[in-house]
Amino acid sequence: MVSSLCQRLDPVVEAFRNRPLNNRYPFLVADAIYLKVRGYGRVSSKGLLIAVGINEDGHREVIGFKLADSESEASWGDFFAELKERGLESIDLITSDDHKGLVKANRKHFQVAAWQRCQTHFSRNVLDKAPKKRQPELQQSPNRIYNAKDKKEARRLLA
Repeated sequence: MVSSLCQRLDPVVEAFRNRPLNNRYPFLVADAIYLKVRGYGRVSSKGLLIAVGINEDGHREVIGFKLADSESEASWGDFFAELKERGLESIDLITSDDHKGLVKANRKHFQVAAWQRCQTHFSRNVLDKAPKKRQPELQQSPNRIYNAKDKKEARRLLA
Protein backbone atom coordinates (compact mmCIF):
# COMPACT_ATOMS: atom_id res chain seq x y z
CA MET A 1 0.00 0.00 0.00
CA VAL A 2 2.80 2.44 0.88
CA SER A 3 4.67 1.62 -2.32
CA SER A 4 1.53 2.19 -4.37
CA LEU A 5 0.92 5.53 -2.69
CA CYS A 6 4.52 6.62 -3.27
CA GLN A 7 4.32 5.67 -6.96
CA ARG A 8 1.39 8.03 -7.35
CA LEU A 9 2.91 10.75 -5.17
CA ASP A 10 6.46 10.79 -6.62
CA PRO A 11 5.52 12.51 -9.92
CA VAL A 12 3.58 15.20 -8.02
CA VAL A 13 6.55 15.88 -5.73
CA GLU A 14 8.98 15.99 -8.67
CA ALA A 15 6.74 18.42 -10.56
CA PHE A 16 6.64 20.68 -7.48
CA ARG A 17 10.43 20.45 -7.00
CA ASN A 18 11.14 21.30 -10.64
CA ARG A 19 8.52 23.99 -11.28
CA PRO A 20 9.76 27.32 -12.65
CA LEU A 21 10.24 30.08 -10.10
CA ASN A 22 8.62 32.98 -11.94
CA ASN A 23 7.97 35.25 -8.93
CA ARG A 24 10.54 37.53 -7.36
CA TYR A 25 11.57 36.53 -3.86
CA PRO A 26 13.50 39.40 -2.24
CA PHE A 27 13.89 37.39 0.97
CA LEU A 28 15.08 33.82 1.31
CA VAL A 29 15.14 31.66 4.43
CA ALA A 30 17.40 28.60 4.21
CA ASP A 31 17.58 25.80 6.76
CA ALA A 32 17.89 22.04 7.07
CA ILE A 33 16.25 19.39 9.16
CA TYR A 34 17.63 15.93 9.69
CA LEU A 35 15.54 12.86 8.98
CA LYS A 36 16.06 9.15 9.29
CA VAL A 37 15.93 7.74 5.77
CA ARG A 38 15.68 4.08 4.82
CA GLY A 39 17.70 3.02 1.80
CA TYR A 40 19.90 0.18 0.64
CA GLY A 41 18.81 -2.01 3.53
CA ARG A 42 19.67 0.42 6.31
CA VAL A 43 18.55 3.62 8.00
CA SER A 44 20.78 6.70 7.92
CA SER A 45 20.49 10.37 8.83
CA LYS A 46 20.08 12.77 5.90
CA GLY A 47 19.69 16.51 5.74
CA LEU A 48 16.59 17.92 4.07
CA LEU A 49 17.71 21.30 2.73
CA ILE A 50 14.78 23.72 2.55
CA ALA A 51 14.41 27.16 0.96
CA VAL A 52 11.46 29.38 1.78
CA GLY A 53 11.02 32.44 -0.40
CA ILE A 54 9.13 35.50 0.74
CA ASN A 55 7.60 37.23 -2.26
CA GLU A 56 7.06 40.95 -2.80
CA ASP A 57 3.60 40.71 -1.20
CA GLY A 58 5.16 39.25 1.97
CA HIS A 59 3.81 35.73 1.47
CA ARG A 60 6.02 32.75 2.32
CA GLU A 61 6.37 29.89 -0.10
CA VAL A 62 8.47 26.75 -0.02
CA ILE A 63 10.41 27.19 -3.23
CA GLY A 64 12.59 24.14 -2.95
CA PHE A 65 13.90 21.23 -0.95
CA LYS A 66 16.55 18.61 -1.50
CA LEU A 67 17.77 15.56 0.39
CA ALA A 68 21.53 15.66 1.00
CA ASP A 69 24.11 13.64 2.92
CA SER A 70 25.22 16.72 4.84
CA GLU A 71 25.06 20.51 5.04
CA SER A 72 28.37 20.93 3.26
CA GLU A 73 29.16 23.93 1.07
CA ALA A 74 28.91 21.59 -1.95
CA SER A 75 25.45 20.30 -0.95
CA TRP A 76 24.06 23.80 -0.36
CA GLY A 77 25.82 25.04 -3.51
CA ASP A 78 24.20 22.35 -5.66
CA PHE A 79 20.80 23.17 -4.13
CA PHE A 80 21.19 26.92 -4.72
CA ALA A 81 22.37 26.29 -8.30
CA GLU A 82 19.21 24.25 -8.95
CA LEU A 83 17.04 27.06 -7.57
CA LYS A 84 18.81 29.59 -9.81
CA GLU A 85 18.37 27.33 -12.85
CA ARG A 86 14.63 27.31 -12.10
CA GLY A 87 14.55 31.13 -12.10
CA LEU A 88 15.50 32.31 -8.60
CA GLU A 89 17.25 35.68 -8.84
CA SER A 90 17.52 39.13 -7.28
CA ILE A 91 17.65 38.03 -3.64
CA ASP A 92 18.08 41.01 -1.28
CA LEU A 93 18.40 39.23 2.07
CA ILE A 94 19.06 35.66 3.13
CA THR A 95 18.50 34.44 6.68
CA SER A 96 19.89 31.17 7.96
CA ASP A 97 21.71 29.59 10.85
CA ASP A 98 25.47 30.09 11.08
CA HIS A 99 26.39 26.71 9.57
CA LYS A 100 29.71 27.19 7.77
CA GLY A 101 28.77 25.28 4.61
CA LEU A 102 25.51 27.17 4.24
CA VAL A 103 27.08 30.59 4.82
CA LYS A 104 29.87 29.90 2.29
CA ALA A 105 27.37 28.69 -0.33
CA ASN A 106 25.25 31.82 0.29
CA ARG A 107 28.25 34.04 -0.38
CA LYS A 108 29.19 32.14 -3.52
CA HIS A 109 25.74 31.92 -5.13
CA PHE A 110 24.12 35.18 -3.95
CA GLN A 111 27.02 37.64 -3.80
CA VAL A 112 24.83 40.76 -3.82
CA ALA A 113 22.42 39.56 -1.12
CA ALA A 114 22.88 40.57 2.50
CA TRP A 115 23.02 37.73 5.02
CA GLN A 116 21.51 37.74 8.50
CA ARG A 117 21.65 35.08 11.14
CA CYS A 118 18.25 33.62 11.94
CA GLN A 119 16.84 35.08 15.18
CA THR A 120 15.54 31.70 16.35
CA HIS A 121 18.93 30.02 15.99
CA PHE A 122 20.71 32.99 17.55
CA SER A 123 18.33 32.96 20.54
CA ARG A 124 18.86 29.23 21.06
CA ASN A 125 22.64 29.70 20.96
CA VAL A 126 22.43 32.50 23.55
CA LEU A 127 20.36 30.31 25.88
CA ASP A 128 22.76 27.39 25.44
CA LYS A 129 25.58 29.58 26.83
CA ALA A 130 23.55 30.84 29.80
CA PRO A 131 23.41 29.12 33.20
CA LYS A 132 20.39 26.79 33.47
CA LYS A 133 18.82 28.76 36.33
CA ARG A 134 18.88 32.01 34.26
CA GLN A 135 17.46 30.48 31.06
CA PRO A 136 13.73 31.00 31.84
CA GLU A 137 14.35 34.68 32.57
CA LEU A 138 16.56 35.16 29.51
CA GLN A 139 14.22 33.32 27.17
CA GLN A 140 11.95 36.38 26.82
CA SER A 141 14.73 38.97 26.46
CA PRO A 142 15.61 38.38 22.79
CA ASN A 143 11.97 38.64 21.71
CA ARG A 144 11.61 42.00 23.44
CA ILE A 145 14.74 43.22 21.67
CA TYR A 146 13.63 41.87 18.26
CA ASN A 147 10.23 43.55 18.63
CA ALA A 148 11.53 46.93 19.86
CA LYS A 149 10.00 49.95 18.13
CA ASP A 150 13.40 51.31 17.04
CA LYS A 151 17.16 50.77 17.30
CA LYS A 152 17.49 53.03 20.37
CA GLU A 153 14.89 50.99 22.29
CA ALA A 154 16.54 47.71 21.19
CA ARG A 155 19.94 48.92 22.46
CA ARG A 156 18.38 49.95 25.78
CA LEU A 157 16.79 46.52 26.20
CA LEU A 158 20.05 44.81 25.27
CA ALA A 159 21.92 46.77 27.93
